[in-house]
Amino acid sequence: MKKAMLGALLAVTTITAQAATRQDAESSAVVNGTIVLAKDGTVQTAVIDDAAKYGQPIADMVRNAALQWHFQPVLQDGQPVVAKASMHARVVLKQKPDGNYTARIKGVTFGDYNPNDTSTLSETTDDQKIVPKYPGVAVVAHAQGTVYLSLRVDRSGHVTDAVAEQVNLENIGPDSLLTQYRKILADASLKAIRQWTFKVPTTGRLAKRDSWVARVPIIFNLLPHGRTAPDKVVWRTYVPGPYTPAPWVDKPNMNAADALADGGLQTDDAGPTLLAPSNHG
Repeated sequence: MKKAMLGALLAVTTITAQAATRQDAESSAVVNGTIVLAKDGTVQTAVIDDAAKYGQPIADMVRNAALQWHFQPVLQDGQPVVAKASMHARVVLKQKPDGNYTARIKGVTFGDYNPNDTSTLSETTDDQKIVPKYPGVAVVAHAQGTVYLSLRVDRSGHVTDAVAEQVNLENIGPDSLLTQYRKILADASLKAIRQWTFKVPTTGRLAKRDSWVARVPIIFNLLPHGRTAPDKVVWRTYVPGPYTPAPWVDKPNMNAADALADGGLQTDDAGPTLLAPSNHG
């Protein structure tokens, strides 16, 4: 998934990411951690991975919010059990007129991609060879960002439908220009992803379905000359794109569209189901 996540990394000179306007910009990070659920679906413990990386106040905010969440009980053989799950919370910072910042949890997802997990969708070796190509016009324009895709996969493992639910751009420009950039990056992502095939679930509660929905983030970053890998940036500043829910999703959730872990293919309904709202701050 790393190749697909990074898109095509090109050795060209890049520019600092800027937003169209200060009002449009937001800075965010995906805060990763682990929760343990009691049999009744309440959160027993919540731990933030490498809290210092995000700043202790942010880590404390996410942890305290997680302890208030409530989930559908996790069942095993029809009986509720204590369960452990990874969590990925998108925390957004917005600058106020006085120069200070507000922080809120925009959305959260649960579970990590595991290619050996037979209860969720997983990639095939052929998928890893089909990498989205960085469009030449986007390279010339220094268009960068992340495309969040929603896919529908049939029992043969083929992608029957795919849409770009959201495209967050790290560029400056008028709305009309950013709309063009979003379409260019989305089209490149969709062209590649529609050629993928997946290993479908063979165990667990999702195995008997006729089709599955998954989400994949595709990152397009330009690299300075001589670099072969991007910097590991925790906080990114970007212009969030409009949310367009996939028509095959029963309960669209715009707050969770970009709350995906790096490297993550996520199968819908694979993790615990959150009942209480996740947006805090």
